[in-house]
Amino acid sequence: MDTRVDFPAHRARLLSMASKNQLRRIGHSLYIILTFLLLLGLSVVIAEAADVILVQKGSSIQATIDQAPAGATIELAQGMWQESLMIEKSLSIRGRGPGETIIMGKDAGHPVIWIAPEGVQTMSVTISGIAISAGGNDCADEERSICADGILVEGRATVSIDDVSLTGSYAGIRLISSANAAITRTTILSNTYGIVIAEQARAQISDCTISNNAKDGMLIADSAQVELVNNRITGNARTGISIDIPPCYDTTRSFSGVVIGRNNAVTGPAADNNGAVICPPGLSLVSSRSGGFYPASAGERMISSLPAAPPVEGNSDAPVTILEFTDFTCPYCNKFTTETLPQIEENYIDTGKAKLYFLPFPVHGETAFRAAEAAFCAQEQGLFWDFQRLLIAQYKVRGNTVITPYWLAAIAAATGANHDQFLDSLTTGAYASAVRSTIRLGEELGVDGTPTFFINGREIPGAAPYEVFAQMIDAELAEK
Repeated sequence: MDTRVDFPAHRARLLSMASKNQLRRIGHSLYIILTFLLLLGLSVVIAEAADVILVQKGSSIQATIDQAPAGATIELAQGMWQESLMIEKSLSIRGRGPGETIIMGKDAGHPVIWIAPEGVQTMSVTISGIAISAGGNDCADEERSICADGILVEGRATVSIDDVSLTGSYAGIRLISSANAAITRTTILSNTYGIVIAEQARAQISDCTISNNAKDGMLIADSAQVELVNNRITGNARTGISIDIPPCYDTTRSFSGVVIGRNNAVTGPAADNNGAVICPPGLSLVSSRSGGFYPASAGERMISSLPAAPPVEGNSDAPVTILEFTDFTCPYCNKFTTETLPQIEENYIDTGKAKLYFLPFPVHGETAFRAAEAAFCAQEQGLFWDFQRLLIAQYKVRGNTVITPYWLAAIAAATGANHDQFLDSLTTGAYASAVRSTIRLGEELGVDGTPTFFINGREIPGAAPYEVFAQMIDAELAEK
């Protein structure tokens, strides 16, 4: 018998077996790796979904809130719930839309959703995609503002309310104490009051419909600060927007807050009742295209809160206040200073009818910010107005490249300032916080470019001709 081994064939079989074993090992390894990755991916999905809690119809929303971790998102399915909710932690409640997810109040005289952090704690809450109705207009404790409101927010809570419908309540939304709310794309109708904002509460309200409420569409009181943009406030029985002061109400309360607004459509039950639905009449500026703020004195209150007094020109008792937000490196700002301001000075400032505050609002980078700081350094030595005019004249000739601390100090010295004192204030950043504060003030008033002016709260955007300023100033003087 031939016992010879065919080595090439045998080797081929061995190699084939080895390849199969390797493939098995590789396949096993790949299986382990893929299984690990699958489990890892699944764990990530579970981790991401862990704080999103779905509540089906028939389950308790309040029980879910109580058990949910802070920061969780509670998703409400389609359906209707009858509950009165208390929220004392940061979270989001998200429905399927106001036509699909509905919460009716359960406890008579209490809010449907009551957002109230404990003590001085802060928290953030988001409410969206829900229809809310208290189903009544009574109050469990009117003195403490505990009524059948749709949403009550108090304490140091920050709340976002988006795409919500609020009907059949005492107040659709009530903000008190130090609450801060952003309310967008929300419909508030057929309540006793649409929105009530009081005490130190703040609200930014945009793209909302506030309609057919039995008393006021909006009632604003105390030191509340409100911004209204692109809202439709129509058909409310008493007023569209009212401040809780005489003669709007029989009250002894005063108002120390501010209302800013633009592009709001505010009309009464009848189309021809437009002028009577805003109280006091000075508040009507929020319905203009460019808007402004109320009351006129709020501008000076805001300025008094700045860390450093800005330059001001004119009699302190002048009946008209002009706020100028400006940038030394802005050509249109400088055009106003050299062409329009001299006429305003001659006819209104020098005659005691108006005063003007210069408020730096640098928008062109580090160079502009440095020039803004220099304005306060010159003001420190009582030489701002001379410094301003000389700086503008030199800047027109030489441009951005020369705005260095030493060049600015030289300009100041040419107006009689102490060179070393000016340079020290500038290089140590003594007024950097003052500039940041005027920027922040401008942003709060909706300033988004320079120059921007407010005349007793009425806005003039851009370097308008003298005639525009004169017309608005004369209109303000006629009301005094």
